[in-house]
Amino acid sequence: MQFYEKLDFLMNITKTTNSSLAMYTSLDASHISRLRRGERRLVKEADYLKKMAHYFLSHCIEDYQIKSLSQILKMQPEHFQDSKNATEVIYQWLMGHEETGHASISGFLNGISDFQFRKNTPVTDDLTDSDPKTPKKDVALYYGIEGKRQAVLSFLSLIIESNQPTTLLLYSDESMDWLTGDPSFAAKWRDMLARVILKGNRIKVIHTVSRNLDEMLEALSKWMPLYMTGAIEPYYYPKKRDGVFKRTLFIAPKITAVTSSSLDMMEHPALNILFKDKKALATLTSEFESYLFMCRPLMQIFTYHQKQQYLDLLKEFEKDATPTLLKSNCLNWSTMPSAVAESIINRSDSDDKEKLIQYFYDRKEAFEKGLEHCSFHALLQLPSLTEIKEGVVNVAFTGIPETSNICYTPNEYKAHLENTIQYLKKYDNYNLKVTSKKRHDHFILYVKEDLGAIVIKQNAPHAIFAINEINMTAAFWDYLKDEINLSDKDKTTALKELEHLYNRL
Repeated sequence: MQFYEKLDFLMNITKTTNSSLAMYTSLDASHISRLRRGERRLVKEADYLKKMAHYFLSHCIEDYQIKSLSQILKMQPEHFQDSKNATEVIYQWLMGHEETGHASISGFLNGISDFQFRKNTPVTDDLTDSDPKTPKKDVALYYGIEGKRQAVLSFLSLIIESNQPTTLLLYSDESMDWLTGDPSFAAKWRDMLARVILKGNRIKVIHTVSRNLDEMLEALSKWMPLYMTGAIEPYYYPKKRDGVFKRTLFIAPKITAVTSSSLDMMEHPALNILFKDKKALATLTSEFESYLFMCRPLMQIFTYHQKQQYLDLLKEFEKDATPTLLKSNCLNWSTMPSAVAESIINRSDSDDKEKLIQYFYDRKEAFEKGLEHCSFHALLQLPSLTEIKEGVVNVAFTGIPETSNICYTPNEYKAHLENTIQYLKKYDNYNLKVTSKKRHDHFILYVKEDLGAIVIKQNAPHAIFAINEINMTAAFWDYLKDEINLSDKDKTTALKELEHLYNRL
């Protein structure tokens, strides 16, 4: 069970209202409501959890309440007589699932950081003898998981055979066992989908965010090589569905489609239908597009050559004055002295140097304006003294391809370090924690509470992922808040470490 499901269960059996729990825990009733609906993820070791645990225990007084709670907690009813121990059990149960979510996010981020396009495995668009034979009839029937695999491979083969590049329309909330249960099939599926993209096709995919976070991030990870091509647009349906009936709808307009429907408990024997009939394809395409109209973008993916689109999005992202978290192995671009920024941009091979310099000033202004109203917490890994003196410290990649291979001169880094120290002293809302862990993460994670998350892949192939789905944003926020775990002492310690490094340069 997710945290929000546990909270809803406890509130239901104790007949607790949002306002009464809010009063006891010193939270807003709206915050309780959002926690209960799953729109706000649990903060690790939140101080209100112990209060919640004590509240629910003290309001479980009827036999049916104790019985229900003992069953779900897997403890004997008599153990509830020890209030201290029972409170701890409820507290640990409320906390239990969130560690898994953090591990999933960490794995997803590491997957982005480590991703490289495979070498020496060229993808061609030529069919081979081992490719599935395409059906000759306008309608073909397939059964069960193995049948779905055959139908999907035939679907991809028909697209590869076609000389009409199109935009594939993909949606499924059925179990992913057909894809994840057989590694050899998954490899075949990836290779054929890569061939489809190689022929100039694009993809619009509606992801199912009602899956748990682990499933969601695993699905995104499996799509990573395809996302990196820039040929995929991911969406999601923002409202809840009952989940009893499941649906798969894979369409290549005017070419072919695969559909299936199943009950939640009867997915394995499901009927899968492959269509080539033009009228049927037009009807299914209209059905998908009507559903897509009700969906929202899940992520925007920007590749190396989409600089302007990303800079425009980042400008809008940074206009919102809201609490911010940043994890980076580089000094923050926005705290760079103007002279250093201009020097670096002028050393680049950009044809738009003046435009990039103006972009820097606009971003710096938004950053300083935000600090007047909202907190900004950053986790930073400092380079070694030797790396700085040898001039091998890279400038942070923030969507400007022309600066991705530029390194600071020792004097530039020293000036940037000095300016960062001044920001820490000037702005109470600017906080920094220096990590002693020597990690080789090749990403920047930038999150604004309740607004969105941006993941910047700093090594080649460069890519930027902008996420604004509310539950994923909350998950990234809570993950990074736990990673940073800032306290008042951290800012003082960070100042000492930065000043010590500055004095050695």
